[in-house]
Amino acid sequence: MRDRDRVVLVSHCVLNQSVRARWGSGGASRKKAMLVDVVDALRELGVGIIQMECPEFRLYGNPRQPGTKDDYDTPEFRRICSKIAVWACNLIMEPTTEDARVDLIAVLGVEGSPSCGVGRTPRTVNGVQVDAMERGLLMEALEAEMENRDLKAQFIGMSLREEEQEDRLRRLVAICSG
Repeated sequence: MRDRDRVVLVSHCVLNQSVRARWGSGGASRKKAMLVDVVDALRELGVGIIQMECPEFRLYGNPRQPGTKDDYDTPEFRRICSKIAVWACNLIMEPTTEDARVDLIAVLGVEGSPSCGVGRTPRTVNGVQVDAMERGLLMEALEAEMENRDLKAQFIGMSLREEEQEDRLRRLVAICSG
């Protein structure tokens, strides 16, 4: 059996910040084109990247106002998240021979996203946006689909907050190096 290629599943905006909600002139997505530090770390470690589709962009496009998990929690949005999760798991598991498959090391979400938050997701409580310590809608769907297929990988929430990103990168490197 050959050494299998190692890959991570990434939220769409890790590689394409233009899908992020934006408003006003320039908007939040104009800081960078992609999370270059994440891409560089994975490249240096020889780990491949599989980019998942953004359910928010797919359903609402851009420009759109940023929303909370509660804003997006509709049957239609959950269906889209489920389809993306099935697609991602199929891509990992469908090759017909064990040698043709890849090893999924991690899933990279983006903290503060209503879809892709891993440990910090915006919610609406009494009309006020708060950070809830829970998964976003796509990460919930992906986690459930992975459990159904007995597919295991660590979930890591990358951060758009520079002060948090270094620690997240260290964790990613440790997982990918191990």
